[in-house]
Amino acid sequence: MKNISFPNHWESPKYQLGQQMKQGQIVGIEYHPPGTKRESIFGENWTYCLLMNDLDSDVEIFREQNLQPLSRVELLSEIESKKALLEVYQNNIAAMSELIEESQHD
Repeated sequence: MKNISFPNHWESPKYQLGQQMKQGQIVGIEYHPPGTKRESIFGENWTYCLLMNDLDSDVEIFREQNLQPLSRVELLSEIESKKALLEVYQNNIAAMSELIEESQHD
């Protein structure tokens, strides 16, 4: 796993890249240090860019305090859903591989 380091005087972000939230998946994180224009707009804090769903290409920006992490039950449900989707993909790959092999024998 690769690490991202931040200056020691910055507060660490509460959430991490790739983390699934109720609003979507975190795909970007931005810090607004004191004395910057972004800090005067957003406050000295982290903002997070979230991909709202897998079919969307737009992201929405949330302040840290507005994010809602998944509950344990929701997270387990998300994992099961991804496992089921992975199984469908694996079955599709196996079927396509079989078709390729059959076509090579013709």
